[in-house]
Amino acid sequence: MFQLLWYPTTMADLSLPSFTENADAPILDRDVIDAFLAWYVPGLDISDHTMLPTTLAPGNADLSGLPPAFIGTAEHDPLRDDGACYAELLTAAGVSVELSNEPTMVHGYVNFALVVPAAAEATGRGLAALKRALHA
Repeated sequence: MFQLLWYPTTMADLSLPSFTENADAPILDRDVIDAFLAWYVPGLDISDHTMLPTTLAPGNADLSGLPPAFIGTAEHDPLRDDGACYAELLTAAGVSVELSNEPTMVHGYVNFALVVPAAAEATGRGLAALKRALHA
């Protein structure tokens, strides 16, 4: 078992700095996030992320015993800090984690791997972690 996560939503803590810093980011901006939340959990009060169900915010669950993880985040992505917080929680729960924040990337960089060399390299880091896990 292995967790391969690229720019995950795991905390739903909209107060994290990356949500403000990247509110107008390309691909995924704050308006798009708000729309997704309205579609996914209509009417749910998300003001206190610690009270959200673990199906929406897996970071609220007991993470001990989960498999090792690779978490790829993008510097210019509102979800960047969400992934980093999840990595910290996994580590605190005794789960082995590799966190790779890609300094020039935006949300969805895996989709650009065939045309953007830096995206290919970033995607390759996650795939290499998966390969190591499969051959361990």
